[in-house]
Amino acid sequence: MAKTDDQRLLSDLREGRSEACRELVRSHHQAVYRFLFQLSRDVHLAEDLTQETFGAAWERIASFEGRSSLATWLHRIAYTKFIDSQRAEQRNAMLQKQIHPSEFSSDDPFKTLIDVDESRRLNRAMEELKTADRTVLVLHYLQGLSYSEMASVLGEPSGTVKWRTREALNCLRLLLKE
Repeated sequence: MAKTDDQRLLSDLREGRSEACRELVRSHHQAVYRFLFQLSRDVHLAEDLTQETFGAAWERIASFEGRSSLATWLHRIAYTKFIDSQRAEQRNAMLQKQIHPSEFSSDDPFKTLIDVDESRRLNRAMEELKTADRTVLVLHYLQGLSYSEMASVLGEPSGTVKWRTREALNCLRLLLKE
């Protein structure tokens, strides 16, 4: 897309014209999807992340400063979405291993026994938490949501969500010390 086309499209997007949104998706969807598919090698994940990319672009269009082309900006958002999904997947895999002790694989039966016991303690402590505390921990650590995503889900400012998550972790630590 030419620089003047980008400027026109950007102007239309900032004015909230729905046709401009359709044009943005029509012009860049295939490139963003291909990029995400090549990174993830997963059709469904690439589709989800492409949709998230355009949603985030729509939400952030007012903050786009035009220092790069719209295509570059969209690719940056897409890359960030991919990295976030990878981090969430890694965090989820680690926590699932802690929560589902049957997945422990160790040649040392004593270590496996300790890991299983720690996992059970964690599950019991999670059950003892207040629902609100358990909710923020599950959203962040098991579901992999960022603080801003959690804020949207919970309808609270992200600073409040960050504070609540820290407080919930402190409660969980206290329960685990007992």
